[in-house]
Amino acid sequence: MDPVSKSRACCTLVYRLAILLLAVLAANAEERADWISSLTSNKGPGNFAPPPPMRLAYRFGWDGIQAATADVRLSSPTKNTLEIDAKGRTSGLPRVLFKLDVYHQATENKSTLRPIHFIQEEKYRSETVKTSVNFEPTQVIGLREKIPSDQPAKPETFKFSPVFDLATALLWVRSQPLRDGDIESIVVWASNAPYLATVKVIGRDSLKIAGHDKGAIKLELHIKKIDKKMQLKEHKLFRSGRGWLSDDDKRIPLRIEADIFIGYVFAELETMEEE
Repeated sequence: MDPVSKSRACCTLVYRLAILLLAVLAANAEERADWISSLTSNKGPGNFAPPPPMRLAYRFGWDGIQAATADVRLSSPTKNTLEIDAKGRTSGLPRVLFKLDVYHQATENKSTLRPIHFIQEEKYRSETVKTSVNFEPTQVIGLREKIPSDQPAKPETFKFSPVFDLATALLWVRSQPLRDGDIESIVVWASNAPYLATVKVIGRDSLKIAGHDKGAIKLELHIKKIDKKMQLKEHKLFRSGRGWLSDDDKRIPLRIEADIFIGYVFAELETMEEE
């Protein structure tokens, strides 16, 4: 092949590679835009008022068997902030097999229902995991440390906004009108990674909680992990979930169920005490 032909062939190859690259980038941008355009969080919180200061006690289980307990305290230390303190632990036979004690503290903006910061400590039998997450105006920075560990922890940065933690995700959703059929789609930072959470209002229901029938708003939950390329991935453990909020002026979480690879796990309200 003469030099001119080689040059033309090279240019053609470069051109085709460029077209292929642009096509891939366009496809990725389109997929990214699809889920971002579905978000409902830019409209801001709804008009339903935040719950008053209170203490909540929950029991957790797997396929109907109680496995853990948790106490949650919601307070408002300043005019503009909410604080959530939660302590949980495995109990009974499950604790013999799997020892875990958890402490979680989160500070939230009361008017925007956006997270400010949270810390979490998980104490297992042979290690402790500490998580610290800061929510900045345009990004989230999370650090998850395992103790003991032979490698230093590296912070994870997610350049996106708005992003909710688990507590503000719940507060934000419950603030909305929650009419039957309504769908809310938001980005949630859980553990040390971002997820797309989609919540649909299934309708009104009734649950027996602590021996009493409670009117409830039934919600359906789906989540997908957001990878480093901003693409959505199926969650390896979590399949789908359901939640029930009290259908009253407090909208307290009554029960949450999550379908996972080994069955389903649940959390159910045992007691509520206003402060």
